[in-house]
Amino acid sequence: MRAALGFFVCVVGCAPAWHPAAPGRLQLVVPDGWTVTRNYRAFGADTVVLDRDQASISLSVRPDSGRGRRLPIDLVAGVRALSWGARVGVENALIAEHDIELDGRRACAVTGIRRWRTATIGYTMIYSRATDRSVELVLHAPLDQLDGQAADWATFLGGFHLDVPLPVEGPLFEDDSWRR
Repeated sequence: MRAALGFFVCVVGCAPAWHPAAPGRLQLVVPDGWTVTRNYRAFGADTVVLDRDQASISLSVRPDSGRGRRLPIDLVAGVRALSWGARVGVENALIAEHDIELDGRRACAVTGIRRWRTATIGYTMIYSRATDRSVELVLHAPLDQLDGQAADWATFLGGFHLDVPLPVEGPLFEDDSWRR
């Protein structure tokens, strides 16, 4: 019932999250050969999903407030990556974690493996923050194809721009500390 209601609300009232070649809350570049399969804005969150063959790229920009904003960005990225799908039995393992810059903002990139039943897939997730938003970009592909998606992933990341002011913080990569 709840899923049906969400679908109904989105069909009736969801605006596109991204408009090609038009100013908006976010801009992105769709790499050649990729197709936009989802593009909607609902309840203040923007979601865009691109697919090609067995790979997908997803982008989610959600309102973010509260105590979680005080947690270190790498901690949040790791928890988000490891908890994805856990309720339905998806097993996640982290392989690497790096601090990077995304659209002039500090971000954390996490690479790992997800297993569900007999399927195993590789992923790279990037988590960042804007003033009042959290940003999550994810590339999923079969393990043997993950490295082959690097050029398109770089095109997507290079063309991503969020029209939200940068957070007022210290240097881009200052040491995280637990704030009171």
